[in-house]
Amino acid sequence: MWENAAEGREALPTLGPADFFDPVIEAYKKHIDRTLLRENLKLTVEQRLRALMELQRLSEELRRAGQKAR
Repeated sequence: MWENAAEGREALPTLGPADFFDPVIEAYKKHIDRTLLRENLKLTVEQRLRALMELQRLSEELRRAGQKAR
């Protein structure tokens, strides 16, 4: 399952065969919007991190607003 481990390189997992079918994975895939994943993967790492930081700021702001409203 792990390639190049014996050669002293960092071991990387190998993927299963392309025709492997796992019913659990297939059940979860029905509920995932893969278009959003594809769009996110088009971004650079820096762009993704900036978006994550912005989401974190929004989360903190919403939490503070919720506490203030109570």
